[in-house]
Amino acid sequence: MKKKRISFLPNIDTRIYMIFGIIFLLSTVFLLYQYFRHVDCEKANYYIHADEYLVNRVVEFNDNTQGASSWKWDFGDDTAVDTRSRTIHYYKKPGEYIVRLTINGSCTHEKLITITSISQQIGYMPVIEAPDVAAVGESVQFNAEKENGESWEWSFGETATTDALGKSPIYKFKTVGDKKITLIVNGDVEHTAVKTIYIAPKAIRARQKIDIRSYEFEKPHSAFSLPQGDAQKDPLVDMLQRIPVSPKIRVGKDSIVSIKKAPEISNEQFQLLLNQVAGQSKTKDDFKDYVCENYHISVVVNNEKLVPFDEFCQKISDKKIKISALRLNKNQENCIQNINIHYKIKKWGLWMKD
Repeated sequence: MKKKRISFLPNIDTRIYMIFGIIFLLSTVFLLYQYFRHVDCEKANYYIHADEYLVNRVVEFNDNTQGASSWKWDFGDDTAVDTRSRTIHYYKKPGEYIVRLTINGSCTHEKLITITSISQQIGYMPVIEAPDVAAVGESVQFNAEKENGESWEWSFGETATTDALGKSPIYKFKTVGDKKITLIVNGDVEHTAVKTIYIAPKAIRARQKIDIRSYEFEKPHSAFSLPQGDAQKDPLVDMLQRIPVSPKIRVGKDSIVSIKKAPEISNEQFQLLLNQVAGQSKTKDDFKDYVCENYHISVVVNNEKLVPFDEFCQKISDKKIKISALRLNKNQENCIQNINIHYKIKKWGLWMKD
């Protein structure tokens, strides 16, 4: 006698089992896909950077969020959405723009950026506010008229270096004559403001009125005369005969060398050497000829700090730097006397002031 095979739910078609199996398999694959592409929206790691947020200038957009596999950058100016993790964009009009970044189709972040007009920032000739005439020792107030820049470099015509920083400095002149005042705003050397003022001698005022009864009259010249002696040869005659044709500097007991000027170096070449210092392929000693072996010259950093050159080299060593402006001031021997630099360092993927 044959045994009958007992099946579970015999009235259900086997195709239904297959459909349920396929649905279960697809659900499992979908859950795994969602699990591995999951991103913690609170830990998004992205940045928006530009040297200057100006019209037609490059703005960099970059996302380094862990687990991110798709991106949508909406730049807020009705242009096409960009789907790359790192991209650049140009804004054609000034204004405020809300940038939206969508990561993996689920996390959306917004950031407001402000784009200004080039005509408001560069290509503008600043105006110097100052009196036309002043006196020696008098405090003279200077002002950069209608200029809302970030840095101001003043030279008052008495030295070959930068004399003051800031929008409204005060200076006391030490010598008489015409003084050429120069002002550089935001490191824009091509649009340097110039003004000439005259510095008059210091006015001398009598402390008290002269009383004729207490006035001491001059003594006769005979009271100061020396007895006449024998004629003497002027020692200046022999000294002039021994003056060499060109200036000499005595560097040893018996050795004499001619005066030499420091080699010429441009701002761009100096900036390249500083980048190599940051990359640890150069040191301060590679600047020996340009600073005339004086490693303690002053460096004005971002108009905020004043540090010696050797300390500055140590500070930027083994760091990623981006130099936006550099100015070298030299003396008559072409030796660099001081440096004015604007730069940023890269920390945690962001460019920021050091």
